Amino acid sequence: MPPFKKHLNILFVLVVALLLIPTGVSALALYSGDQVTIDQPVFDDVFAAGGVVDVNASVSSLVAAGGIVNINAPVSGDVIVTGGVLDVNSAVGGKVVAFGGVVTINASVGTNVIVSGGAVILGEGATVAQDAMLSGGAVIHAGQVGGNLTVEADSFDNTGTAGNLYVELEEPSQGSSTIFWAVFDILLFIGMFALGILFLAIAPKRFLMVEENVRRSALFTTIVGLVAIIFSPLVLILFSITVILFPVGLVGGMLLVIALLFSTLFVSASIGHIIARYLKWDAKEWQMFAVGFVIMNLLYMIPVVGFIILVITTSLGFGAVMVTVYRNLDALRGESKNNE
Repeated sequence: MPPFKKHLNILFVLVVALLLIPTGVSALALYSGDQVTIDQPVFDDVFAAGGVVDVNASVSSLVAAGGIVNINAPVSGDVIVTGGVLDVNSAVGGKVVAFGGVVTINASVGTNVIVSGGAVILGEGATVAQDAMLSGGAVIHAGQVGGNLTVEADSFDNTGTAGNLYVELEEPSQGSSTIFWAVFDILLFIGMFALGILFLAIAPKRFLMVEENVRRSALFTTIVGLVAIIFSPLVLILFSITVILFPVGLVGGMLLVIALLFSTLFVSASIGHIIARYLKWDAKEWQMFAVGFVIMNLLYMIPVVGFIILVITTSLGFGAVMVTVYRNLDALRGESKNNE
């Protein structure tokens, strides 16, 4: 992996991680809703989430997540955005960090630009005082970059200027295999999302019981899950060696696969709960799960770092399952006795 892309991905993960951690900072203006419009100056840090976010008055800094984000007024500090479409049409005093579908910057940026998207555009009105790191399917540069401009893309259209230019174009991949894996990823995404929604609908109490243990002690639960994932297959193999215990090993293996399959879903729900609490959003359980699920799957897509995140979340979710079962052994035994 090129060093630039590695650094970009790590920075993006750190940014998202910071956004998901609830803090006690009071100097923060929160906005949420389907349509968020800021028409009055805000001399504070702004956190906004919505279908459409329009910034039409100056703010100190902006952290936003939305389908469409339009910045039409000056931002004195940093801009951090994840969304479908981002348009920066007014000056930004600090840096711009963005991850989205189409990202267009057509204004001055006081320090650096770090952007990853399907299409990334530095328009004729874009001036970046320091460095710019751009990653996308299609990158267009028609502005001015004072320092280093580093580009990784499938296609690059360059009519602008930069202090130093570094470009790496991706080689075309095999069409049939690319289409197959793209379809597979989409189907897997839809299937896992449907599985989580179904579990929430059929057994909401049990689902939320595990999800609560994800948030209760994340570090301890992750360690428990990692140890269990490593040693459980060894124990099941030992069971499977003997004819008498083979059925036990078989059933245990099936339960292990099911628990691993659901493990990341519990973590997704926890991420949604954290975001809802942070934004003071009175959302339904399926809505919080959906938000967390989308965010986690975006993170999984990041090369190398995404795999590490997947290992951690799987361990955390599986550990939460183990902890939940352990803490409810008496209740499970009581149910079995009542059923007898």
